[in-house]
Amino acid sequence: MMKKNIWIINQYLTTPELNGNGYRHSYLSEIFKEKGYDVTLITSSFSHVPHKDYKIKGFFKILDNTTRTVIVRGNRFKNSKGVQRILSWSIFCFLLFFLPKKKLPKPDYIIVSSMSLLPVLNVVFYFKKKFPKTKFIFETRDIWPLTLIELGGYSKNNPFVRFLAWVEKLGYERADHNVSVLTNAHKHIKNVLQHDNFKFTWISNGYHIIDINTAVKIRSDLDSKIPKDKFVIGYAGTLGKANAMEYMVEAMQDYKEDVCLLILGSGNEKERLMKINSSKNVIFLDKVPKSQVIPFLKRCDLLYTALNDAKIFDFGISPQKIFEYMYSERPILMSGDFLDHPVSIAKCGIAIPAEDTVEIQNAITYLKNQTHEYLDELGRNGKEYLLKNFTYDKLAEKYIEEVFKVSST
Repeated sequence: MMKKNIWIINQYLTTPELNGNGYRHSYLSEIFKEKGYDVTLITSSFSHVPHKDYKIKGFFKILDNTTRTVIVRGNRFKNSKGVQRILSWSIFCFLLFFLPKKKLPKPDYIIVSSMSLLPVLNVVFYFKKKFPKTKFIFETRDIWPLTLIELGGYSKNNPFVRFLAWVEKLGYERADHNVSVLTNAHKHIKNVLQHDNFKFTWISNGYHIIDINTAVKIRSDLDSKIPKDKFVIGYAGTLGKANAMEYMVEAMQDYKEDVCLLILGSGNEKERLMKINSSKNVIFLDKVPKSQVIPFLKRCDLLYTALNDAKIFDFGISPQKIFEYMYSERPILMSGDFLDHPVSIAKCGIAIPAEDTVEIQNAITYLKNQTHEYLDELGRNGKEYLLKNFTYDKLAEKYIEEVFKVSST
């Protein structure tokens, strides 16, 4: 059998070599290669979340140390809500037309993973014409522009939103196969296309077995900041608007000395959260290397995560932190109204309604009063569910069997 070539285009993808977090495509590509595929990752030199800033000379650089990675020169920016972010999408899309194709293997499959949507234009109007036998796979991680409308407050009649909606529909229509990390994204695709004549596969985010095998001890400077005499609630991840952390911070204002919240990470909302906090029991910690996240989580009594009350989450969720939480074997408190709640399915904690400070306080009080044995049992349930369903070797195999092979028939 001739080796099949895969291009994965995602402006925000990172690899260990690029010093970023959020390695979904890096992990998948490792396993694809083990299964006999040749993989090329195509990404920008800069992204704000996950943060990476890889300096290159010229417009392109090809790294061949691990998985072949084409780095496209990107513009740096600080405000993810500003015009500069849109400009970065446009620059990335424009430069893709000039990709050094002669230095790359001819693709049998091209995966475009959102965000950004604009590389759909490169595939539909250029790469598919250049390589007519190539199969186009459109992978949805965030549903745009619906996210922009529901969480960003933009009107669906905004000219840029309408343009993104056209690109989104074009991607769904022209894709040989639609993939999403969201369980029910096919319902949204059906709403957009007004028919169900399309191929769809749900392939979640997950956890990488190599990460499991290379866990390290917590750093002493980080460990020293974790109280030893309190019920410790931990949060690790991005602090953005969608994470709805203000309700937890507000809930903590009423607690005395026996409960502590540790917030590990960075993001656009961090400064605002620090301003609304007046409790000494809410401690903000700086971002740490990826290898330190699991050791930190294991030191907590309870782990918290949340999402806003938005209809968009009816199509499913797949936050990376959930899988890190599950592997850490600690119970999870998750705030959010959506179907197929992973915490409930895995029986690894408590799911409560979104944006409800009283419910958060009630859940903390309940879990705080449980035995260590019960909390440990919840934690074990999460890890067992993760290892059975969401390791990247299982997810990559699903990609191969249900997407690559099906798309080629």
